[in-house]
Amino acid sequence: MDARTPIEGSSNLIAFAPAFNLDCDMFVVGTNRGFKTQTDFVEGGVGLIGIVRRSNVVPIVGGSKKPVFNPTKVVVYDSSCEKFVRSIQFSQPVRGLRVLGNKLLVVLDHEVSIYDFIRDPKLEQQFTTTFNRRGLCAVSDTNFAILGQIPGHVKIVNNTTFDVSIIPAHSSELAAIALSRDGSLLATASEKGTLIRVFHTTNSGRVAELRRGVDQVAIFSLGFNPSGTMLACTSDKGTLHIFDIPHQSGAEYPPATATTGVPSEVGGGEWAYEESDGGVSHGYDNRSEHNDGSRGDGNGRWGVLGKIPFMPKYFRDTVSFANAEFALDDGPGPNRHREARELAAMGWTRLPRGTVGWTDENTVVVLGAGIDPKYERFGISVGSDGQRVCQRQAWANYLTKG
Repeated sequence: MDARTPIEGSSNLIAFAPAFNLDCDMFVVGTNRGFKTQTDFVEGGVGLIGIVRRSNVVPIVGGSKKPVFNPTKVVVYDSSCEKFVRSIQFSQPVRGLRVLGNKLLVVLDHEVSIYDFIRDPKLEQQFTTTFNRRGLCAVSDTNFAILGQIPGHVKIVNNTTFDVSIIPAHSSELAAIALSRDGSLLATASEKGTLIRVFHTTNSGRVAELRRGVDQVAIFSLGFNPSGTMLACTSDKGTLHIFDIPHQSGAEYPPATATTGVPSEVGGGEWAYEESDGGVSHGYDNRSEHNDGSRGDGNGRWGVLGKIPFMPKYFRDTVSFANAEFALDDGPGPNRHREARELAAMGWTRLPRGTVGWTDENTVVVLGAGIDPKYERFGISVGSDGQRVCQRQAWANYLTKG
């Protein structure tokens, strides 16, 4: 599917797992009848799915009450010859799937495996993680991000050398992670859902701390625009938030150096660490005064209050400069019951609604899931008052295309 074109119509299919390619100019989705690019299976559901830029190769994992394959198997489908060309069998259900060039990242409960899948599947590397029930993983042109071995920590892995650096992002379980397209920035949100943290991947320096709100929510998805200057966030509040990101090169951040002091709470103070095979990797808080949320371009909600000493931290955090509502409710009760039955069969607790992807610098697409999954396109523009706004430009049920 082309993410830049609105789609019209309705459908009774159930969408499980929409996924963008790395450029966010196409997406695919697993359904209870197969997957949608332009292909439906007569029988069998697809729970997880990946996409290789604009390639004909699509890796999938079975899902729903009638999975096309066992959820412990990754199968590669080639639409050019309309058949399955290779498969990889695991001993447990696959939680996540990402495509990185000719490599396939397979996320299991406590492990991420890297395969060369263009030829016969070949295991290239494995990494141990903390329990990853959400199947979290993010990819970019230069590196990929997976969970660390401690809750709240993230491993940044070089695509070529597999060198690892560790960023102690939060003190609790992570709900969402995202990389900028060039791999220089990492965004993270914990299950608390109030704060989003942005780090520079070259030295683990914290670039920004963004406040979504004060109420605890479930963060659905995070996504950088192509240049990494803005970040989109969706949550179970049904709100799309757009944040500014300070855009500086890694050289402008102080390097993360070792300390002999006792670390404070992981991710909550100046220092935090996680022991790894290569020793101890440290993350330094590089936030500067001009990132304290008191700017006047939409982030400075509290103005001078953010500069008063001893004010609560809430008044100093950077907030979104624009927001908009996106579709959450996929219909009446009977529809939700159907969704619940399909979810139970796959061992999922919720559908991945609110998946975000930027089609250009100022356009973000939000993909829904379920019985009536929406494609929603939002544009960032300057309003009549001179302030930037986020407005919905197009929406439709995307399952009926083709």
